[in-house]
Amino acid sequence: MASYWDTSCVVKLYCRESDSEVFLEALSKEAEPLRSSSLLEAELFFALQQKWARGETGTRSPESLFEEFLEDVERGRIHLYPVGSDVIEESRRVARICFNHQPSVPLRTLDGLHLATARLALCERVLSTDLRMKTAAALLGF
Repeated sequence: MASYWDTSCVVKLYCRESDSEVFLEALSKEAEPLRSSSLLEAELFFALQQKWARGETGTRSPESLFEEFLEDVERGRIHLYPVGSDVIEESRRVARICFNHQPSVPLRTLDGLHLATARLALCERVLSTDLRMKTAAALLGF
């Protein structure tokens, strides 16, 4: 089953949080590489910087954690899909579905781009810790 991983879950693989083990276990059960948008690269870098500023990265610098992520991408453990015109176009469809639903799901731009990417990458499920993102993913049939 192809799974799309949102930044909220990927960050838990590199910077330990109380529920990191849940996501590490989920990753161990994946037969295919983790899938995400190239947006993940920027979002993860910012998230690791924020965690470091709050003293939440342990003894590791955000740069070393990010390097580990880049190595996983290079090794093929993570596949990043580029944000191209196809994703932008699909995100408009995602927005229409979410905002026209009753009650509407007020999806944020980057979340819409992530979900559009998941649709185009033919993922069957979306992993996220964000309630709005999970609600939209369910509405879209993930």
